[in-house]
Amino acid sequence: MCRELRTFPARLLLAVLAIFAAVSAFGDIERCAICGHEILDKVYFLTDKVTEEKKHICGACADLPNDCYLCSLPVKEGYVSLPDGRFLCARDARTAVIDENAARTLAAETMEAVERMFSRFLSFPEASIDVDVVDRVNLRELFKFPGNDYTCPNVLGYIQPVTNHAEIRYKMSLLSALPRAELKAVIAHEYSHAWVFHNVPARRQKALGHDAHEGFCELIAYLLMDAQQESEQKKMILRNHYTRGQIDLFIEAEKRFGLNEIVDWMKYGTDSLLSKEDANRVRNVEMQTSAQGIVKSPNFYPRAQAATGVTDTRELRLKGIQWWQGRALALINNRTMAVGEEFRFRTGETNEEVRCVFIGKDSVKVLFVKSGKEQQLFLEHR
Repeated sequence: MCRELRTFPARLLLAVLAIFAAVSAFGDIERCAICGHEILDKVYFLTDKVTEEKKHICGACADLPNDCYLCSLPVKEGYVSLPDGRFLCARDARTAVIDENAARTLAAETMEAVERMFSRFLSFPEASIDVDVVDRVNLRELFKFPGNDYTCPNVLGYIQPVTNHAEIRYKMSLLSALPRAELKAVIAHEYSHAWVFHNVPARRQKALGHDAHEGFCELIAYLLMDAQQESEQKKMILRNHYTRGQIDLFIEAEKRFGLNEIVDWMKYGTDSLLSKEDANRVRNVEMQTSAQGIVKSPNFYPRAQAATGVTDTRELRLKGIQWWQGRALALINNRTMAVGEEFRFRTGETNEEVRCVFIGKDSVKVLFVKSGKEQQLFLEHR
């Protein structure tokens, strides 16, 4: 009898605590994500475009007239109003780069980071790049001129070459008030457009599909974000479908074949888009013969470098030499090499490390790293 009297209140207390926990949990679910008040009538479910989370919104907040430009949720208190009519909620305003000078400084830092990270693969133009930070209205105005077409539904940046007395400059326009990580990705993307304009032959630029062009620029932005551990921005790049799947194919190709292969495809590829059905087609390139001797290669050839980075052949063959602004590149066994670069070359059952040590007008010299033996290679059509 006494034992029952002592245990009954304990059980009752546990039951009451469980009820309070359930009510508290239920109350959290039914509280408005905007005003924090308990939702007593209708519940509206809206998606936070930044976190991709579903938010519960009360009717009063759902009827608010303005939404955050970044997350698309209604703004109520502590928000920032931008001159072009956009609004930033209090949370997203804390991560946005609103000051123009800060945005220009970040642009210079990002372009330097891109050059440093990809210097082995990409030669960015030495021309001056003028950076403007503009609002949404002015950025969209850039596309009202003939030739400045775009298909991206949400324009964040734009770069344009400007020629003045045979001198080429670039004008980069960036949308104001972007989050810091997103702004870095946009800068890297636009800077990659400058690389395409500067390095990809005009004939290839015309043949290259728009989605592939944009996908390559997104790839460079993605790789930079990966190196800087901007995981949320990487997710945002993958969620953006305006390249119609090309960004996913570029990422997969970079993992399998390396960035060097992708750069060659951008410049000399035979396809306008990366192939979803046959990823190996990224190794199909065709270097055009030039009367000025800029590029020397007699015919179309398939790429032969395996995903492991080992060239599967029994002899070294020089298939082309390219000169661009004083920098020489040699095409050895379908692998583009600069002086000082190495690659693995299969001879029978073993692999040899080979280093390119000299590139001349019509020949190159390579060094077998293990043995120290040198070999001179001549162009095939000689």
